[in-house]
Amino acid sequence: MWGEEKPVGWRARALLLPLVLAGCASNPAGRVPADVPTELQGTAPEQVVTLLPLGGALRSENAELSGLAWYGEHLVMLPQYPDWQRDGSPCLYTVSKADVLARLDDTASGPLEPRCIPFDSGGLEKRIPGFEGYEAIGFVGDQAYLSVEARQGTGKGFLVTGRIAPDLSVLKLEASPMASLALPARVSNAGFETLVVGGERLLALYEANGARVNQAPAAESFDRALSPSGKLTLPAIEYRVTDATSMDSEGRFWVMNYSFPGTSHAYEPAPDPLMARYGTGPTHARKPQVERLIELQVRPTGIVLTERPPLQLRLSDEAPRNWEGVVRLEDRGFLLVTDKFPGTLLGFVPSPP
Repeated sequence: MWGEEKPVGWRARALLLPLVLAGCASNPAGRVPADVPTELQGTAPEQVVTLLPLGGALRSENAELSGLAWYGEHLVMLPQYPDWQRDGSPCLYTVSKADVLARLDDTASGPLEPRCIPFDSGGLEKRIPGFEGYEAIGFVGDQAYLSVEARQGTGKGFLVTGRIAPDLSVLKLEASPMASLALPARVSNAGFETLVVGGERLLALYEANGARVNQAPAAESFDRALSPSGKLTLPAIEYRVTDATSMDSEGRFWVMNYSFPGTSHAYEPAPDPLMARYGTGPTHARKPQVERLIELQVRPTGIVLTERPPLQLRLSDEAPRNWEGVVRLEDRGFLLVTDKFPGTLLGFVPSPP
């Protein structure tokens, strides 16, 4: 976990153990999908994740972070429920890029101390039936965009807007505009977990895009006023898509692609064409979870996979890491964050060669 591995409490381990066992039981023949050629099993490169310790409130797994985004030189961390600290005001959290780089360059040490950005939802939780928290965040200038999850039975997700004060004194949601998103499939606990910001365009990606669960995967496209501008076809991507970087000038962005043992059965994964083409890393050949980044690109005909291989993360020898947020860190690589499993982790992974 952290540099000196933040211990997972016995209660968290007790919760994780049946999930891990269930994930292993769902793949009794072995960890490598049957469609991966023998010569590619365990040969693909994997990148080590460097964990950066967090202090303050984010030492708690109950923060349940669900998204990352840059606001200028500030890394903004979004809890699924900003009011999770019942004895305090609702908060988003931030650390500066300079402080992150100082830890990576060994010019500073000690935990990163997050600052609270007071969060004013304007009572949104009561206006959305079945409200189940915030899943993603992005910024265009001082304008904030957030995706909202609602209970599965409602059949919808939502996009909302807000304004962040330049001095980070508050992020206040706006009553309008708001966009609703029809869920394209009935996958337990799946929603629109991913926002991609690029220029004047905002894309919302559904969490489940595998061949067996989503017959027509697509990104919902909006302008900055949340007026819909159609759908962009999306390649079938097995497992979960849980967050994305912003889009670069050529329309490219990376998505977090993850499979968590014990819940993977809900996504009915088909044979994975990416593993068949590029192989598995050595830890992915031994373990049931999948932790990787995949690069996509927006083209006039839709969204396509680029020719870059997936960036596979070297899996932890401890519990699986439920990665829920990702951003680029300049040209160095990516920052990643987990939700509550196995705790609140902030990690850095370098760009692929």
